[in-house]
Amino acid sequence: MKLKIVTDSTVELTDEETARYGITIVPLSSTIDGVVYHDDIEITNEEFLQKMQQSPTLPKSSQPPVGKFLETYNTLTADGSEVLSIHVTETLSGTVQSAHQAAKLADGDVTVIDSKFCARGMAFQVLAAAEFAEKASSIEEVLDHLEDIKSRTILYISIANLENMIKGGRIGKTMGKFTSLLNIKATLEMTDGKLHSDSKGRGTKSIVKRYKEICHTLHDAPKKVVAIGFTHVGMSEYSTTILELLKTTFPHVEPMVSYGSPSVMTHAGPEAISVQFLLEK
Repeated sequence: MKLKIVTDSTVELTDEETARYGITIVPLSSTIDGVVYHDDIEITNEEFLQKMQQSPTLPKSSQPPVGKFLETYNTLTADGSEVLSIHVTETLSGTVQSAHQAAKLADGDVTVIDSKFCARGMAFQVLAAAEFAEKASSIEEVLDHLEDIKSRTILYISIANLENMIKGGRIGKTMGKFTSLLNIKATLEMTDGKLHSDSKGRGTKSIVKRYKEICHTLHDAPKKVVAIGFTHVGMSEYSTTILELLKTTFPHVEPMVSYGSPSVMTHAGPEAISVQFLLEK
């Protein structure tokens, strides 16, 4: 089976990983102050963060158009290859829906799945698909393998600054002022593609405390941590502390550290972090 992997720019892969497996990344776009930027093309994630912090209004992120996916699929399947397209959870973006629509119109065989995660949590599946495709005899085998990867993935995201949630209307202005006054910070866990409240407390010390608990639990769990993703929206004192905690608790694993994609930044806001764990089989 000749299988090519497609994903989107919310994924966190190194250039070496992308090149090694020939992975195609279709970019999302964001609009700030009336200007449209495509991820990693006109703007880097670091530059996006600077513009986001300077803008009085919340940026708007957009999924890739159906036509872009269709063009990509037709190009990749022209030699008879199949395509597996793996995308960010639909609760954060409509990307997977655009991909589904394009797959129905494509000339070749295209399978689209919702990873139910984002960032490196999604990359765990993308890499597993690229590696397993070399020995799998059918797309069904690959999909079964990805379900196993998905079941062993854990993702937390911590919100240190409520500014974007207030701008986006996810928190009312009155409640936003109240929680900001009390210095409330929240940690969420992503399960089945949706974010659920995990813990909340006053100050970033409460976030650090929660990650100490998470690290202790995972360190002592029967299944060991084999990969870690660390996503940030601008490093700060508390996020540096958590990164060092991860390195100390799991010295056999080197966390992959990267800026969040513009879509993640827009949802989470400045100084947010996300930690993604992959457990052994």
